Amino acid sequence: MPARVVSPDGSQLAMVTLDNGAYRVAVQDLASGTVRVLSHGRLDESPSFAPNGATLIYAERDGERGRWRRCPIDGLTGLRLKAPQGEVREPAWGPFSP
Repeated sequence: MPARVVSPDGSQLAMVTLDNGAYRVAVQDLASGTVRVLSHGRLDESPSFAPNGATLIYAERDGERGRWRRCPIDGLTGLRLKAPQGEVREPAWGPFSP
């Protein structure tokens, strides 16, 4: 999955950015150029917009395991999405079109 992705309405760009020595997910408002860092991990990656453009899902490292986190683009809250076992990476919203 690319490290940059445009929101469904074309107004925001989600990206992975180097922030204080850590790779974090950020969102840039394309009209104003304002960048807002949303994640707090050290190795966050693969942001993906929800179909409504209001929420991102991205991958983070939790020790040796990969996890997903959901975060609104305002950055005010977040939710870790746990997998019962195994490793998860590169989240994407579905259903997929052929």
